Amino acid sequence: MSPKALAAALLVTAALATHAEAFQMTKKAIRNQGIFGIKVANTDMAFYGRADAILSISFQEYTTGSFIVAEVVIDMKDSTQQLRIYNARPPGTADVANRANRASAANSENRGLDPSAASKLPIPGPLAIIESKANNILSNSTSDIVVKTYPTTTHAKTVEMVVTTKAELQQLYSKMISLYTGIEVEAVDGASVEGSNGAAAAATAAGGTAPKMKITQIGGVLFTLE
Repeated sequence: MSPKALAAALLVTAALATHAEAFQMTKKAIRNQGIFGIKVANTDMAFYGRADAILSISFQEYTTGSFIVAEVVIDMKDSTQQLRIYNARPPGTADVANRANRASAANSENRGLDPSAASKLPIPGPLAIIESKANNILSNSTSDIVVKTYPTTTHAKTVEMVVTTKAELQQLYSKMISLYTGIEVEAVDGASVEGSNGAAAAATAAGGTAPKMKITQIGGVLFTLE
């Protein structure tokens, strides 16, 4: 990276230093405890559905050539539509290193060698963080607009939402799968916030003062993304 590029990237880092992911999971944010919701903060994007109608929750990552797309897909019973929540980003150095290392390990295993002893490319540290933040600036200008390219990235019967980072998408998937399979997780107690309608509880949670509760069911939960 040239000195000029590095200086620009450092400015990007400084500008985004205070940015924090807005993922929140609020129980009792929805009065009907049979319903769950997913919304993207500061946009009109939202989805509400019956918790007992979820057939599957999946995560995948693929390339369209120009972008790497990570997505969570939720299938609903008796519905012809899928809910698709995704993040698209340009390939970066960490992506290249990860894939090269996986290929190297697989090659070693095929040759009867110890895959853990295969030569590895270093995963970039601070520079990768700078690169990620710079890529976010490029995508944030349209971060709340879903891009549909038929039939490359989607098909007609999808409800789509876009989020700013893969990490936030992975948080959503991890929490939803835990609840879907009956594993206990911690969520903000929306009922404990006076006059709460879900949004108030999420705002309180961002300040770190909202009480938490243990839950094992998706019903009544509002998942808030950025």
